[in-house]
Amino acid sequence: MSESSLKRWCDQGLIPTVRTAGGHRRLPVNGVLTFLRNSGYQLVHPELLGLPPSTTGGQDRKLHIEKSRLEQAFRQGDEDVGTEVVMNLYLAGIPMSAICDEVFLPIFNEIRETSDNRQEAVYLERRACELGHRVLHEVRRAMPELPPAALIALGGTLDGDPFTLASSMSEMVLRENGWRACSLGAMLPFLSLRQAVCDMRPRLVWLNVSAIPDQNFFLKGFDELSRLTADSEVTLAIGGRALTPELLSQMQFNERYHTLHELEQFARSLSPMMTERNAVPTSPIDLPQLEQSET
Repeated sequence: MSESSLKRWCDQGLIPTVRTAGGHRRLPVNGVLTFLRNSGYQLVHPELLGLPPSTTGGQDRKLHIEKSRLEQAFRQGDEDVGTEVVMNLYLAGIPMSAICDEVFLPIFNEIRETSDNRQEAVYLERRACELGHRVLHEVRRAMPELPPAALIALGGTLDGDPFTLASSMSEMVLRENGWRACSLGAMLPFLSLRQAVCDMRPRLVWLNVSAIPDQNFFLKGFDELSRLTADSEVTLAIGGRALTPELLSQMQFNERYHTLHELEQFARSLSPMMTERNAVPTSPIDLPQLEQSET
């Protein structure tokens, strides 16, 4: 595009711009990528934005074709191709929920089955998970800045559950939908998660439950968490393959999601309920009523 076109888009507010002391326009990378995603224009020199050379964007990306390329990249440990594929899908305007549900998760389920059947192939899953985190980080860099008044969401996985990728995907889906979402990582003790709820004062807490080492301990800790979220008017959403019907019948929560699209739809139903309380946490809530029973 010509320089005059860029100036016009900046002056129209289509691309966020800051002025340097010398009067030059400075364009943040995520602002440029957001404009490309919304407009459908293609990248000609993606390397200038720190992206792999084949990252072009555009509106003609097919999920099933890109899924095959991404699976091959993850199995071979090719981070550049993995980043290129996912960034192209994102810049094509495909929702993160669809990218995760229809591309990421099926790939990792297939790789996990391989590692479960062949002990020597466990490294494939571990390497693919690490690569997946790095690819998602690149997509997060491309997302627009969120306003200070955006709703807060936090989540992660619980003690004994090391699978973090699904929680990172949940964070990305929520951030794309305007939430200031923060994944707290893996292996969170219930006590620590309750403290995070009190300190950060979220509107939504999500949990991805892929492994439960001790069912009784899990149910006791979850009951304490659900009582805290209910008393604090915090919405609690849960998902994950370890949540059996028997377990769910003994748990209190607001939403059970099976896909990230379902989590996305539920989060959208909450967004009109934003109040001043959900904007920026001013001070932490004391936690005197919680038993210090966890180490």
